[in-house]
Amino acid sequence: MYPRCVATFLGILALVGCASAPRLSPQTRKLIQLRTALGVGYMRQGQLGLARNELAHALALDRTDAAANNAMAIVEERLREPVKAGRYFRRGIAHHPHDGSLQNNYGAFLCDTGQVARGLKHFQAALHSPLYPTPQLADLNMAVCLLKVPNKKGAIHYFHRAQALAPELAAPYYYLARLRYEGHHYARAKGDLAQYLQRARSARALFLGVRIGQALKDARFTHYCATRLLENYAQSAQARTVVQWQREGHLIGH
Repeated sequence: MYPRCVATFLGILALVGCASAPRLSPQTRKLIQLRTALGVGYMRQGQLGLARNELAHALALDRTDAAANNAMAIVEERLREPVKAGRYFRRGIAHHPHDGSLQNNYGAFLCDTGQVARGLKHFQAALHSPLYPTPQLADLNMAVCLLKVPNKKGAIHYFHRAQALAPELAAPYYYLARLRYEGHHYARAKGDLAQYLQRARSARALFLGVRIGQALKDARFTHYCATRLLENYAQSAQARTVVQWQREGHLIGH
């Protein structure tokens, strides 16, 4: 199973200040911006109740505000209120159909709730938005969503697009490594995973590295990934599996 798509706060913050309701006074508009920024800040800290409260205040001043609807939708999704989340996404898009951040985040929501075909359409809409500041995230989400079809060829295309736009982005390298591993292209999988590990670390990636090393009979790479996994993610399910392999004598280099 592949992980969920990625909702981004970058576009939400970029939206703060957009004139969704010109009739509002500058003071009111500034207050909406402040409440929305506070809500996003609380959301980033995991304080979802406080985030919802601040965003509700912003939406009470302007129910059509793009940034506030976008952020509130993500909060409601995280609070496991998908019906409410969908409602806020749709309201935001109804008033701001060309907003790339809203389109990307709604696409991620749809894809993660099993509405893959609809989600793909919204990623395309995000990619056609000329003012969207992070198209690489829509490319990444498009690729992850395509894996659920499954359409691996299409996914690889969009992972490469994301890499071309943002070479520093780690996630595409992990997914490509996983796809290479599943296709038994172990050397290429190792190369992609090495690129990922230069940018980020995660239990799932290090465990994939252990499996790639095992497949290549590469004791050094296996040892490196297993050691980092046990040192940094000792409580993870992946670490427990590696410990079991060690006990059974199935791990190269250990």
